Amino acid sequence: MAKRYSKEFLKMLRNEIPIAILICDLLKLENKVSEGYFRFSCPICSGFNTATSQKTNLARCFRCEKNFNPIDMVMEVKRVGFIDAVEYLNEIVSCRSELKKMFAENELEFSLNLFESI
Repeated sequence: MAKRYSKEFLKMLRNEIPIAILICDLLKLENKVSEGYFRFSCPICSGFNTATSQKTNLARCFRCEKNFNPIDMVMEVKRVGFIDAVEYLNEIVSCRSELKKMFAENELEFSLNLFESI
């Protein structure tokens, strides 16, 4: 039986990780800043006539005219199917949430220890 994901879950995954961070830091695509804009090597045509939008969290290649959301980008770069791409992004989001939680707890503990030492 095929896995099903709610629209809300998929929307969260598509918007939780900034597309430029996904491209640059997680998928390690070749990238550069050109004319003040972040550009990346398109995983389809290898062109740099690309752009990202923070507002919509989408990427576009103007050469091959392909639009990418984070799920599409993972599918193309890692050459995996939809479910594997969703699971990959979900792992990243889950780890990020855990790290934030750990940092918040440790920050409170650090603040208490600092206060007690005064």
